[in-house]
Amino acid sequence: MPDSISVKELAQHMEKRGKLQVPASHATTGERRALLVQHSLAVKEAANAAADLQPGEDVDGWMLLRCMDIDCYDRNPRVRTNKRYADIRASIEARGGLKDALSVTRRPGASRYMCYFGGNTRLQIVQELWLETHDARYEWIRVVVHRWLSEADVIAAHLAENENRAETLFWEKARGTALLKSELESELHRPLSLRELSEHAQRCGLKLHSVTASNYLFAIDYLAPIGLHLSHESTAAIRSRFGCLDKLANALNLDPLVRQTAFEELVADLATEINAVREMDDPPRLGKDEVETILSRMTSQFATLAQCTPAAAERAALVVAGADRQLPDSEIRRLLCEPPPCDAPSIATDVAVGGAAAVPLPTRKGWHARTGVRLSKRIADFARVFRLSDCVRVDPGQPQGFRVEPLPAAGGEPSDPEETGPLGRAAAHRLLAQLSNSAGGRDAEPDPIVALLRDPSSWAATRSLLDAYHRACEEKPPSVEEK
Repeated sequence: MPDSISVKELAQHMEKRGKLQVPASHATTGERRALLVQHSLAVKEAANAAADLQPGEDVDGWMLLRCMDIDCYDRNPRVRTNKRYADIRASIEARGGLKDALSVTRRPGASRYMCYFGGNTRLQIVQELWLETHDARYEWIRVVVHRWLSEADVIAAHLAENENRAETLFWEKARGTALLKSELESELHRPLSLRELSEHAQRCGLKLHSVTASNYLFAIDYLAPIGLHLSHESTAAIRSRFGCLDKLANALNLDPLVRQTAFEELVADLATEINAVREMDDPPRLGKDEVETILSRMTSQFATLAQCTPAAAERAALVVAGADRQLPDSEIRRLLCEPPPCDAPSIATDVAVGGAAAVPLPTRKGWHARTGVRLSKRIADFARVFRLSDCVRVDPGQPQGFRVEPLPAAGGEPSDPEETGPLGRAAAHRLLAQLSNSAGGRDAEPDPIVALLRDPSSWAATRSLLDAYHRACEEKPPSVEEK
């Protein structure tokens, strides 16, 4: 209504709309004003947006909290002190308090807040400074309050923050992933596949590939005693060998409980040995030689349970790993029981490297003889560098035209034990055997060395072996034919 309207006109207007009880016709202006006042007092006040909130329920927003009224997240995946702890403390002291806001939340019904999106280290430092100094600059913290969604949401938020800062170990990420999966399954009341876990994690703001998740969960289930020493590469190598041996055990109908108990004992023994001689460096990862030792002991342990030779178990595991189809149980049993053939000539004598009389490996349809010569030369070079020439045999019946015999006992000492010693030699032997049983590698990649690089199951051991191979080739003076 315009400001110029009189009380009488306002009363008449409200009377017409039925908003005001009609006074007596002889009512004075004062009586009409009294009725207006009475009406205004009866009007309800504007609705309060927070009136419907339950006690203790939060809304997103900013506020100030005493540092001692906030808790670190009690399910934080981190298992060690932040290595930048001293630097972060020095920065907070120099700036006279925590200038960046912390993200906090609290569980339904809880009276205290806790860290939501990381910040556990900073909160711990501010609390220590307040208790030590009682300086008012450390007492109060500016926080961003996040409404509670779920336990899984908080776990994913901490994992995402740790991933962004790149300060966590493989084992810490594995613990967080297993905890996230457990919470999601509890909320959904059903088990989750790796694909579903990856999708739910992405919806929570966390990037988690299904293959990465499988490595995390395998480490939690089977490798906990050596968890702090693991990396993606070492876990993937152990998991790959474990899967191959598991297929062999299923073909032999070995008792799963016996296999699981034996592997747990193996990992426990490894943990005792590793922790006894290994310092807790940062990060405390297994070296390539240690991984090779673990793989060898896994194979030997299976051979004992299967009552076969370690060489037969190694050969069968390599065939299973390189097969492009599910091998029948009868074929696997034959591999475990069949003695290694020893009547074929060595590839080192059948193929003259780089010479005019070089005999190419048997070629397939669509392959030229020149390609076969090049393949033979590269395989012979690789075998010679790692002293495996006596193990490689020409075999037209194999997918790649050659086969790899079991590794004999080491003879003399190599010129460089770090690169071509027994462990490196065993890794090269396993890679060549895997290549010899690969049906698709030859059509996909003419260079067998590159084919090894393209195989994810070989990445853990291939890098160092190829470096040694190329260094040896560069140091060898070229022959007349090569020139």
